[in-house]
Amino acid sequence: MTTVQKTVLIIDDTPANLGVLVDYLEQHDLCVVVAQDGEEGLMRAQFLHPDLILLDVMMPVLDGLETCRRLKDDARTHDIPVIFMTALGETRDKAAGFQAGGVDYITKPFQAEEVLMRLTTHLNLYHTTRQLQKTVAQLNQAHAELVRSETLAALGAMVAGIAHELNTPIGNGLLIASTLTDLSRSMTRDLKDGKGLTRSALEKYLNEANEVGDILQRNLERAGSLINSFKQVAVDRTSAQRRKFRLADVVTETVLLLSPTLKTTPYEVMHGIDHAIELDSFPGPLGQIITNLINNAVLHGFEGRSHGCIHISADIAPSGLLELTIADDGVGIPEAHLQRIFDPFFTTKMGAGGSGLGLYVCYNIATTVLNGQIQVSSAPGEGTRFLLTLPLKV
Repeated sequence: MTTVQKTVLIIDDTPANLGVLVDYLEQHDLCVVVAQDGEEGLMRAQFLHPDLILLDVMMPVLDGLETCRRLKDDARTHDIPVIFMTALGETRDKAAGFQAGGVDYITKPFQAEEVLMRLTTHLNLYHTTRQLQKTVAQLNQAHAELVRSETLAALGAMVAGIAHELNTPIGNGLLIASTLTDLSRSMTRDLKDGKGLTRSALEKYLNEANEVGDILQRNLERAGSLINSFKQVAVDRTSAQRRKFRLADVVTETVLLLSPTLKTTPYEVMHGIDHAIELDSFPGPLGQIITNLINNAVLHGFEGRSHGCIHISADIAPSGLLELTIADDGVGIPEAHLQRIFDPFFTTKMGAGGSGLGLYVCYNIATTVLNGQIQVSSAPGEGTRFLLTLPLKV
């Protein structure tokens, strides 16, 4: 594997005195570039972006301290480590250099071997730091992708909920519409066959048509109401726009979306939110938190239980903050797990439906997007209670 040659920029107004040092460094596989004053050094640093800078303190016009300050103020050269070279040895001079942004000091006259050792140490540190920064950036990107996958999974569940809830009123509507069509065709055949139209037959048809029409209208209105609700939820979840909304509406719509999943379990969700509670916040992220907490209770809270209930309630605290509680009467959480419950990737169900991101996403949304807090209290056998404390206006 080929090693990339490191570049060292030396800024010194008497470069003739550096000949031996430059030769020695080049013999040890370093590319050395020399600038004769601070201004030239700044330009070379911006153009070459060296791996390290050796900077003389005592220079005319633009001294080393000011040159270092300008290097650190420039985003292009801010991260380049700077080692000062000076004949001064007093503590206050060294302190001034560190305050300006230097990482080390070499006192003249210096030994080439010592300079090489210091350069090697700081070059390795610089390289390691860069690698760590890249690793952190990659981890952040991977984390963002995982959170995005979690959100997409929630959206997938929402689509399934929409399809399931719409299936009933639309299916009923189709059945009723076909019944009305059959009644009309039967009457049309009787008329074509010359059987005539009696008053009783007409009254029977009109009564049945009105009844069927009423049922059809109720189912279509139900479907229309569901579509409007789902459309608002979809907009809220995908755009995370701030708006005024009633908390009761968000809770009701969220539970409705989860009803297909809940119907396959022996667990139920009960909620009774005061319709007077209004927020000026982000309903989509708030709905995501409620979804994740309900799913968490279903997945973890009732293990080994043949029944269970999740209660959602809300109140306005004396402080004026909203206190939203999602609690279950399940098996509870061991104390050892409570300390880690909001950590990313922490789950006791890895490979069995748990990603370890659900509660972490809740914590991030509550504290950053909604500008609030989320707390958990639990004990084995006594259920689990999540408390969201949120401002009514973000």
